[in-house]
Amino acid sequence: MTAKKNQTLQNGSDKENVLQRVLQLPVVSSTCKSLQRTYTSTKEAHPLMASVCEVYERGVQGAGALAMWSVEPVVRRLEPQFAVANNLACRGLDHLEEKIPALQYPVDKLASELKGTISTPLQSAKSTIGNSVDKIM
Repeated sequence: MTAKKNQTLQNGSDKENVLQRVLQLPVVSSTCKSLQRTYTSTKEAHPLMASVCEVYERGVQGAGALAMWSVEPVVRRLEPQFAVANNLACRGLDHLEEKIPALQYPVDKLASELKGTISTPLQSAKSTIGNSVDKIM
């Protein structure tokens, strides 16, 4: 169940982008949304934490802008190699999507299914041990 996703680049051409594809996987996007909600609610609940986070966020934005500016010439020079790496990564992602169907489900659904899968054998083991202890007594 490989769903190829295309991203329109700034120059107008359509090119598959592995980072966009990974971010659009249901398991990844739902995890990111959950982390964002937790981060936001933590900032709302704790004003001191919110002020520290805001300072940190501004610092990260400034550092990110500086990093982008400083690596831009290198990125332009290595663009053909990045394109090859992107194509290889997209093929690898195709393979992962075929072999690991769990990537197509949101994290909350995976967690509930995993809980059910684990709890059934545990309940069975608990029952067996309880019956054995009763017989011994």
